[in-house]
Amino acid sequence: MVNSKRRLPLLAFLSAFVWLGSLPASSFVPQLPGAPATRAQTSTSKVSRQFFGESQSSQPAVVIKEDYTLAAVFSAVGIALCTLPYLGFGLGALITVLGILFFVQAGRVRFVFDNEAFELRTLGNAEELEKPGENIVVGGQNRWKYSSFVNWEFFPKGLVEKGLPPILVYFKETQTPDTEWSVGPGAAANSPEALEKGAVPGMVHFFPCICDAQQIKAEFERRGCKKL
Repeated sequence: MVNSKRRLPLLAFLSAFVWLGSLPASSFVPQLPGAPATRAQTSTSKVSRQFFGESQSSQPAVVIKEDYTLAAVFSAVGIALCTLPYLGFGLGALITVLGILFFVQAGRVRFVFDNEAFELRTLGNAEELEKPGENIVVGGQNRWKYSSFVNWEFFPKGLVEKGLPPILVYFKETQTPDTEWSVGPGAAANSPEALEKGAVPGMVHFFPCICDAQQIKAEFERRGCKKL
């Protein structure tokens, strides 16, 4: 029987791949205009105020800057593997396709922090952010209140602290009905063994790190999202 610890990263990656494929199709959109956020601090911009129509007296939403590093790495590795005989070509082609998918999604998916929740949005034809879409796995909007967070992390661990981009962003929340918590990677993350080791029950979410990891980490911390 395969150990649950070994199943979790694979299930997480497959879930992230399904999530990317489920987002509505649209053409590639170039980088958003406006002042870019630095790694040292997160800043709100005129772009955020334009998207959300917020007054200057309220705290504008923060739109996390896109990052194409993951797409570039996967594409380069995939192309290199394609030059190898036999299994190298098939594996290389798969990784290259993932790299292209990450590249397209990095240009159109936006991770947003507003006054009360974290959400996923996509850029529309007029470069305006559309409302959060429906989660195809468990239903409901791709929007989660900060108060519902019970944990968040980056995988592989330790890369963000070294200034390197991770592959996956992970968070766990209790806003989703508990009847759905064991869907996908949640089965291992909410298993009796995991809970005995200190895990907190909740709905597991993974997505490829196609955004600025330093900025999203800073926002998780600034918004008070719980972390084990």
